[in-house]
Amino acid sequence: MDRNLDADIHQAIAHLNAGRRQAALDQFLSWHKSDVTAPSRCNLIGLIHLSAEAKPQALAWFERASAVSPAFPEASFNRGLVLLELARDGEALTAFDEALKLGFSNTELFYHRGNLLRAQGQLEAAIASYDRALQLQPAYPQALHAGGQVLQNAGQLESALEFFDEALRLKPDFIEASIDRGNVLQGLERFDAALATYDAALVHAPDHADLLNNRGVALQRLGRFEEALLSLDAAIQLDPGLPEARFNRGNVLLQMGEPEDALASFEAALTIRPSYAEALCSRAVALKHAGRMDEALAAFDIALAQNPASTHAKNNKAALLLLRGDFENGLEGYEFRWIAGQTPKAELDLAVPEWSGQIVPGERIIVFDEQGLGDAIQFSRYLPLLAEAGVKVTFFCRRRMQRLLAGLDAPIRITDHFEANESFDSQIALSSLPRAIKTRLDTIPARPAYLQAAGHLISKWAGRIGNHGFRIGLCWHGSPNLNADPARSIPLGAFAPLAKIKGLRLISIQKVDGLSEFGDDAPFQIETLGEDFDAGPDAFIDTAAAMQNLDLIITCDTSIAHLAGALGRPVWVLLKQVPDWRWLLEREDSPWYPTMRLFRQNQRGDWQEVVKRVEAALRMSLNEAQDRI
Repeated sequence: MDRNLDADIHQAIAHLNAGRRQAALDQFLSWHKSDVTAPSRCNLIGLIHLSAEAKPQALAWFERASAVSPAFPEASFNRGLVLLELARDGEALTAFDEALKLGFSNTELFYHRGNLLRAQGQLEAAIASYDRALQLQPAYPQALHAGGQVLQNAGQLESALEFFDEALRLKPDFIEASIDRGNVLQGLERFDAALATYDAALVHAPDHADLLNNRGVALQRLGRFEEALLSLDAAIQLDPGLPEARFNRGNVLLQMGEPEDALASFEAALTIRPSYAEALCSRAVALKHAGRMDEALAAFDIALAQNPASTHAKNNKAALLLLRGDFENGLEGYEFRWIAGQTPKAELDLAVPEWSGQIVPGERIIVFDEQGLGDAIQFSRYLPLLAEAGVKVTFFCRRRMQRLLAGLDAPIRITDHFEANESFDSQIALSSLPRAIKTRLDTIPARPAYLQAAGHLISKWAGRIGNHGFRIGLCWHGSPNLNADPARSIPLGAFAPLAKIKGLRLISIQKVDGLSEFGDDAPFQIETLGEDFDAGPDAFIDTAAAMQNLDLIITCDTSIAHLAGALGRPVWVLLKQVPDWRWLLEREDSPWYPTMRLFRQNQRGDWQEVVKRVEAALRMSLNEAQDRI
């Protein structure tokens, strides 16, 4: 009987090699498992069934092999492989452990076992299993990839890259490793390298939707929006059911200032995956930027119902509430702005309680700098209030802002380091002070000026600027960082009508992305203040002094606006249609800065119309000034 079985086994293998799966299985129709008593034959018949994709029958033959000989480890290992393919992970892990106890040891077992342990959250055991796989076969790309994933999840990105690099050296067409390598590089903000990784992988898999999707994200982070859309559209065409590609497409469109089109992409992603928490939040953001405020607020609530822990949704909802003037509720949610570690407070981890907002004379409070330079200027107004009430304030501040903020009119210690024996009674982040003091729209502490420029620098720039003409300091561009909202910047050419006003001088007070980009082709004549203007390590000290020698500052929404307002200088701020929350909606004044006037877009992206109103206001002001002479 065994000789006939051997013949059937050989014939089945021949059928498999010829691609005749069913014929291979038919060889065993006359055989009952009880007729086969040799575990090696049971195991071999199981492998034939597994190769023919007959997984339940394969499992039965491996189980027969173990029943005939419980000490036959190959059957336990192969049973684990079948159970893994049948998605019976717990049983698969048990089978692999049985094989190990029986002395079976190969690379594939340790690799699969590591995956199962990692899925169960047994990370240390998983790492030990991967390590054993690599000890047996150092050039095993799958185990190297898995080890890289463990390091990636642990935040050890550089080490993860080493594992992915070695896996790809051994297997250049290892698409999953390429995707993870690119994602790690994006996490390290090495977007060019990430893009190169995806492009190299696409040579091996040009129709891989996930690769094209991730490539689109890398292009977005590089500011190559049109190319990003092409890559994401290609991913969607290949896999219309890939919600991530539609979500990422929406994010690109948001950055391009097209919220309606972005909204359509987010809604398409949600049609595929209704519980897609990130898309629910981004849908609400798109509604906000489209000016549909009530719908946006309701959409944030839907997003938070889906994921109550979403700091992104909480922070964005807070910004919307603040934009609408609801400081009571908005400032509560605004506390989630720095949960991801955007303030030194999280890094220093002082064992000091949060300041309650209750003024106690003599209390030692440390306030932490955070966010952008404009935020530091805007919210530093609260530091003198604390000092004047008798609180001992230490402001832990980035070094480049210390000389400027030394102009706060109050005894405040400003530093960027501590002595070993220093102690404090309480701590708070700078932008949390409005919440702690319970600031409301009608109680914003808006002094005419709470910051002073250095006297010797005022004199220096008075000599440089002179006193002839009506002197306007102009700033048209915010931070070049793509995450800093490029839509708030204004093309310099839009200000050309102002250059035609007789007696008016336009003076650039801009450092980032200034006139150098135009070379000799500036769209109109504009004065500059020289290469030494704020060229040192201290931010804005020359700008603050120059502002004291200007009649008016005209600026986009950037830190220059806050600086002019804090100095009490006349300043006109040009805002996009849906601005940052601190400028509120509709009103032409700012409750934060008494000397500020706001000019808002009526149509998204239309700066020419805004500048026309600025021009008209300027001509009126100049005429009125002339009449008074």
